Amino acid sequence: MRRLAVIAALILSILPWGPSLAKEQEYPVSKVIDGDTILLENGTIVHYIGVNAPQLKGEGGSEFFAREALRENKSLVVMKKVRLEFDAQKKDEEGRLLAYVYVKDLFVNAELIRLGYARAAVSPPNVKYKDLFVKNENEARQKYAGLWQEGKEESEPYYVGNKRTYVFHKPSCPMVSKIPEKNRIIFRTRADPIRIGYVPCKKCKP
Repeated sequence: MRRLAVIAALILSILPWGPSLAKEQEYPVSKVIDGDTILLENGTIVHYIGVNAPQLKGEGGSEFFAREALRENKSLVVMKKVRLEFDAQKKDEEGRLLAYVYVKDLFVNAELIRLGYARAAVSPPNVKYKDLFVKNENEARQKYAGLWQEGKEESEPYYVGNKRTYVFHKPSCPMVSKIPEKNRIIFRTRADPIRIGYVPCKKCKP
């Protein structure tokens, strides 16, 4: 019996994701690194398969909606236990574990794409949920949800931004009157505030 236990332990030790990441087990999340990557308590970095969230650190600074994607990812997984599902390729070139991530019945990868916090980025050989991810992205695009707000057409002659909160509004938005003069900034196009990291007001939805 003891010999069988030793053999079983040896088999687990050579699995691509290590003995601590056996299938169907749940793992506490220690840290959310960005909109599509997490750190487990056991030290394993997990990158979500098929998900491409805006980058927090780039040559020109954070990409549009990067901070929002980070916050949403935190709300979904931080201080919770996740279940991992794997595909054909287990690790990427950076050595990160590639996985489909679940919190109970919530499919985190699909949810981030559906809400517009990330783009679908499906590439072989990990294509198990390609159709679902593409469907979710198309729906988010049609609703101008999340990061897809950047492509929304102009609706106003100008927009008013708040330098303190980094939120921009329609001129008719009730929130504009509450912005101190020193914190106001006028944008001539909708793309201008988005380009430098401002996000649309959730009330007036410019």
